[in-house]
Amino acid sequence: MVMARNFDVIIIGAGSTGSTAAYYLAREGFRVLVVDSRGVAQGMTAYSLGLVRSYYTNEDVARMAHYSHEFFMNFGKEFGVEVFTKTGLLVISSNEANMRAVYGMLRRIGARVRLLSSDEIRDLLNAEVSGEFGIYEEDAGYADTGLYTNTVMKRAMELGAEFVLDEARVLIDGYEARGIELMRSHNVLRANYYVLATGVWTPKVLPQLSLPIRNIIERIVRVDTGRSLPNVFDYVNNFYIRPEGSSNALMGLLYPPEDVWQDPDTFNPLAPPPLEYSLDVMERAAKRFRWFEGARLMGGWQGLYDVTPDWMPIIDEPIKKLILCVGLSGHGFKLAPAFALMITEMIKYGEPRTFRNIFTMSRFREGRLIKGIEEKAAF
Repeated sequence: MVMARNFDVIIIGAGSTGSTAAYYLAREGFRVLVVDSRGVAQGMTAYSLGLVRSYYTNEDVARMAHYSHEFFMNFGKEFGVEVFTKTGLLVISSNEANMRAVYGMLRRIGARVRLLSSDEIRDLLNAEVSGEFGIYEEDAGYADTGLYTNTVMKRAMELGAEFVLDEARVLIDGYEARGIELMRSHNVLRANYYVLATGVWTPKVLPQLSLPIRNIIERIVRVDTGRSLPNVFDYVNNFYIRPEGSSNALMGLLYPPEDVWQDPDTFNPLAPPPLEYSLDVMERAAKRFRWFEGARLMGGWQGLYDVTPDWMPIIDEPIKKLILCVGLSGHGFKLAPAFALMITEMIKYGEPRTFRNIFTMSRFREGRLIKGIEEKAAF
């Protein structure tokens, strides 16, 4: 049992974001408590694809992704556990000008990328390609989300962080966070700062802020492809592929239908995607790969994204001492190290220093939505 005493920072949420923030803060010597009602990596982190890449079409976000990407690639050296599998990433688009602009930006920030012609894409994937262009990111891949999150939490606890399994309620007095109440033990705990990393549970945990967040269903289709593949983002046919081992793949739509599910506590992530959705994804892939007609559907699962209007996170301190890292919109796992660094710098220095904070809530009322190329979402 955690006694009613003070901490430097209390983090609510033990998914990839909260656990990584706990590690970063504990490493800096802060007294940290993490509270989660389900356990470490027991929310939507458990159902994440775990994609790791530097590729983004917004430079600020790409810099954060590249920093996080290197963290994942060097994870084994730091923690003694390998969680990252390198596969490469091929992005396919029909807009040459945009692809050249993104390629130049990614090279500028240090990502290892190549610009591919139609013929080079065809040779790489045995694909149907005509007048399209590709960016191939050498070092992209995916990570084991559960192993990663439990490992960073374990290291945070070795550095002095504490963890309690309980449901927390933030106590707010006026415009300042004054503590949290543990709902099962009824303890009230105080800290200098409180960090909310509660993902799709945020609207339930903090309803008084009326945050612009909707919980959107993300459907994951598992397919036996019979061959190994890199990660593929096909913006022409609107689908992605994430390899799973040497002959299976996980798939979905890059721009999915925005089907809202209000209450995450009633959501069943183990339910397979609707057959209509699965067949739609597979038919899109078959337009790109003739050999895909022999692929075999193997089911899948579903998750929830906490989505903002521009599909980008909220990182802000709207109430004194309360730092939000929510509305992650599907970017939470791959950007977790960068988010953790930003949170640590906000607590240590009063503001982020390594990255520009383009994720403040004011952007919504001021019309400064975060965009990528073609005025679309930045991924």
